Amino acid sequence: MGIHKQYFFLSFCLWSFCAHSAEVTLANGDRYVGEVVDGALNGVGTYIWADGDRYEGEFLNDRPEGSGTYRWVDGRIYIGEFQSGVRQGRGQLQWPNGDLYQGEFVNNMMQGMGAFTWANKDRYRGSFRNNQRTGNGSMSWHTGQTYEGGFHNGQMHGLGTYVFADGREYQGAFVLGKKNGVGTFSWPNGNRYTGSFADGQREGDGVFFWRDGTVYRGQFLANKQHGYGVKEQPNNLLELQQWQNGEMLRAWSIRANEFCDFQHRSRAWMFSADSCINGLAHGRGVAVSLDGDFVVIGGRFVLGQMVAGELINIPRTERDHTETTTDG
Repeated sequence: MGIHKQYFFLSFCLWSFCAHSAEVTLANGDRYVGEVVDGALNGVGTYIWADGDRYEGEFLNDRPEGSGTYRWVDGRIYIGEFQSGVRQGRGQLQWPNGDLYQGEFVNNMMQGMGAFTWANKDRYRGSFRNNQRTGNGSMSWHTGQTYEGGFHNGQMHGLGTYVFADGREYQGAFVLGKKNGVGTFSWPNGNRYTGSFADGQREGDGVFFWRDGTVYRGQFLANKQHGYGVKEQPNNLLELQQWQNGEMLRAWSIRANEFCDFQHRSRAWMFSADSCINGLAHGRGVAVSLDGDFVVIGGRFVLGQMVAGELINIPRTERDHTETTTDG
């Protein structure tokens, strides 16, 4: 948005009268018609620049002050308040293409609370800073989507809720217009994902809930299951799964194995291998805690003791977190 001439014109000192109306054309081609008090533009008048811009309204000491209308030669129109020659206070600014802003201005810029309506009927209502949607606000698109939450420099940023036209919904963190951080994505059919997002996609640790009660807790990459996770059936049966780019590579039913006992982190674990000795975990492979909360990959075990391996935390469900909080 362009900024009109902030400071208007030389003081008119050629009048010696206290107050009167005047019509004056300056050497540069600018023209003024209106009230003059003590040699300065004071009162109501119209100032027309040689390049075609035009202001009609109140003046104080040669500057717009109070209410007025500023028209640019390119077709933009501002109607509202002025202070010391700049747009300041409440007003509305309209563009030739039909875009319209109504709200607060500071030093010629859209700043404070306001509403912006695009020519295509997209609408925003909320906070502005330096001509940009910044702060909290709500956005509705003519195509049916809505968003309510944080903005930064015109983009969704911070915590917010985005609802798609088809009923899908995301609640969570945004970074510069994309889903980033922790959030929940819901589908109209009842399916739901809660967990990490990166660059707009499900990525990292997350939990996927199917409407039939099946739950997958594990790792995701580019919106697909990728890595290790635990699948929980509605009948409480647990299964450890290994995925790669949305394709399942292996699966193990999680149940106690009396021939490969393994205790770690005050939990019972499952480890299956032909190399177990005297009922104790022994050899190399993958182990999973019987509650499905931890997985050891690349593990090496010697007589029931883990001597090497990477421990992975499997994300828990909201129910698990609630029970943990309730149990203290």
